[in-house]
Amino acid sequence: MKSLVKQQFERISDAAVSEGEVTDEDLAKVVSDGLAGAGLPVTSKILEIRTIRIPFAYPLFSVGYEKQFARIDEWLDGLEGVLSFGRQGLYVHDNTHHAIYMAQAAAACLQGDGTIDADAWHAHRKVFESHVVED
Repeated sequence: MKSLVKQQFERISDAAVSEGEVTDEDLAKVVSDGLAGAGLPVTSKILEIRTIRIPFAYPLFSVGYEKQFARIDEWLDGLEGVLSFGRQGLYVHDNTHHAIYMAQAAAACLQGDGTIDADAWHAHRKVFESHVVED
C-alpha cells in the first residue's frame, strides 16, 4: 500500500491537538493501535507520517464549490493507485454510516496486487450520489 489516509476524531483534548502538544507520531500511534485492535496491524515500514488538523469533520460549502471540486476530483481520478473518499475527500456532508460504506467500497476495489479496480470504484461513486443525509 502506498498510502493510508484516515480521518481520526480524537478524545485527546482538542486544545492539545490543535496547539501541537500532541505530535504527529502520537496521533499515528493512536491510529496504529486502533488498527491493530481491529485485527489490522500495521506490519510494513512507515515512511512518513503527516497530519492535517482541521476544526470540522464536515466540509464547509461555499457558493460555486462544485466547479472547483469537479476539477480536483477529475485530477485525483487520473492518479493511478489513489482513491479519494469520505466527507473531506468527496466533499460531501454524509452521515457516519455513509462514510463507513465508502470505506468498505474502497476496500472492495483494492485488488490483491495493490491496484484499484477503477470500474468498480466508479460504480460505487454512482451509489454514493444516492446518499441522503439524516439528521
